[in-house]
Amino acid sequence: MKNHILFVGILGVFSLFAGCTTDGDKHPLYPIDEESSATDSADSAKSSSSAGKNKSSSSGEPSSSVDGSDTSSVVHKEFYMEEKENRELSYPSSGIFCWDEDCDARRNPISSSSSSSSEKIIIAESSESNVPPTVNGNSMTDNRDGKTYKLQNVGGKLWMAEDLNHEMSNSMCFDKSNANCDKYGRLYTFTAAQKACPTGWKLPNRNEAQTILNASDYPWSYSGRCKEGDCDFTGKMGFHWTTATAQEGDKKYGENSGEKFAVIIVEKEPDYAGEDTPKFFQVDEKAKFFSVRCVQE
Repeated sequence: MKNHILFVGILGVFSLFAGCTTDGDKHPLYPIDEESSATDSADSAKSSSSAGKNKSSSSGEPSSSVDGSDTSSVVHKEFYMEEKENRELSYPSSGIFCWDEDCDARRNPISSSSSSSSEKIIIAESSESNVPPTVNGNSMTDNRDGKTYKLQNVGGKLWMAEDLNHEMSNSMCFDKSNANCDKYGRLYTFTAAQKACPTGWKLPNRNEAQTILNASDYPWSYSGRCKEGDCDFTGKMGFHWTTATAQEGDKKYGENSGEKFAVIIVEKEPDYAGEDTPKFFQVDEKAKFFSVRCVQE
């Protein structure tokens, strides 16, 4: 009797497994073929994915076992497989975890423009360049380079009685000779001349320049001029920058007008001037190299 019951139980278990298979499938109790296991796994994954999107059910239809027996008595329960969608963040995040860009903007209200604004870099001149010269009687020592110049009081103001010889960009020696710098001072473009004077000193304006032109005892330096490396008139003429505004009566006023020109003082050596006017204002090119005399502010 016990053997009969045991046989019936085993037969029932076997029928249960057989009822869940189809004609093309291997029986779950059969050995696994290692060569086809990878293909079977991939097919199984595809089947599971499609099952997650659609409800799977036996719907009560009979299925066949391996031996072709009817297994309609086996009931398959309905089930659902929920598949969650993976989402990728395609926007730059500030480091705050958010699912959407609006969230990131709400949590990080600092505007991007402020974070990406360029840094302003200010390069200041050295403190040494701002130190005023030392005036001692009729001489002045430029503390930027230690050079000393003679001074003269004209019209109640102190003037340099020698041409400036402070080396800087856009300046040069007459005829590119250092010996000429030592004797005549350096030559400067107009842009350089505006920055050449030491602290507390400056280029003369028209009134100051006219005062100095009227002073018969003021010593001049006939240092010449240079344009694109072409220098001339050593010992015959002197040319010095001013900050005067060009006006009618200045030499070359009509032909040299515009932003590329500025006003200079021209003084001719008396014997060279002859019957011509020895001292006058002239409008000339800012790109040329002329001498500099500084007046105290």
